[in-house]
Amino acid sequence: MAHGDDVDAGRLDPAATIDVEALVKAGVLRRAKQGVRLLGEGTFSAKASFVVAGVSKSARAAVEKAGGSVTVLAAKPAADESAA
Repeated sequence: MAHGDDVDAGRLDPAATIDVEALVKAGVLRRAKQGVRLLGEGTFSAKASFVVAGVSKSARAAVEKAGGSVTVLAAKPAADESAA
């Protein structure tokens, strides 16, 4: 799970968009499975842009308070739904 500490330690670049690929590349996640949900645990002070599958209200508030932004990806239809 990514924390503000990952930005502070230099593993994540707050100037670049932080998405699942950036988290895997930084070693924060082992692999990308079904997307990332940003949760509001702890504090966050870096201005950063996130692209995630989901976000809690408290996480969005913390990121926006720090001057950052959060973009939530549209859900992909299940394989059987797209065939219908």
